[in-house]
Amino acid sequence: MKKVLILFIIISGCFLSASAQFDPRKVTIGGGLGLQFGDYTLINVAPQIGYDLSNKFNVGAGFSYTYYNEKHDYNRLKQTNSYLGFNVYAKFYPIPYIVLMVQPEANRMWRTVEHRDTGDKYSTNKFISSCIVGGGIRLGAMTAMLKYDLGRNSDSPYGTRIFYSIGYTFGFW
Repeated sequence: MKKVLILFIIISGCFLSASAQFDPRKVTIGGGLGLQFGDYTLINVAPQIGYDLSNKFNVGAGFSYTYYNEKHDYNRLKQTNSYLGFNVYAKFYPIPYIVLMVQPEANRMWRTVEHRDTGDKYSTNKFISSCIVGGGIRLGAMTAMLKYDLGRNSDSPYGTRIFYSIGYTFGFW
């Protein structure tokens, strides 16, 4: 993960050195929105802003908020997690319709676990680092990708398995 972060810092430095040639038409906005209801509730809002360094390379940053609530009937527990995160990303488009990405991220997690029978509560909070890598297809402004958190932290908002995402990216001007 340190190598990925160092690579991103180098790329960002190149981006900043080219800031004298800033073109507002290369600014992009995008991100994702996630909603799931049922056995558990998940709400995710993740806006991002980026800059096209070329027609094959986009870098940027964003933040995210995730709310997760789950009730376990087998042990009568209710767990609620909230995450607030900041990320930087790099996307590479090697050929039309294909996207590869890397996204180092820092999240603050707040968790409350409540026993529904006794009312006993346990709360904790901590920082969680993630490094998301992924690839997929891009159709216009929409992207569909398979992603994986290299950090493999069970407290990560992404879990320890491969997951999918559908997002969007629009030119700002």
